[in-house]
Amino acid sequence: MADKIIKYMSQEWIDQLNEEFEQLSINDSIRMENARIKQAEEKGREEGIQQGREQGILEGQKQVIQTLSQSMSIEEISKVLQKPVKEIQKLLQTI
Repeated sequence: MADKIIKYMSQEWIDQLNEEFEQLSINDSIRMENARIKQAEEKGREEGIQQGREQGILEGQKQVIQTLSQSMSIEEISKVLQKPVKEIQKLLQTI
């Protein structure tokens, strides 16, 4: 049955079908690449948000330590914040 159908198809029609299948394949490739790019952008955005949070926390800690250092010693700040003295000294040096 399929042989009879193929026999009656014109070469022009076969060429048109081949072009349409090729275009579908190209469109699929484009969709997959766009999905990959979108996924990478979302991952990058999430990483950026996380880095922003971490940076914000660090800046907040610096401000608290700087404020406390005006009226407290490093050892007292260490006890209050429950952080090592070396970490507090390092943060004060970056301010």
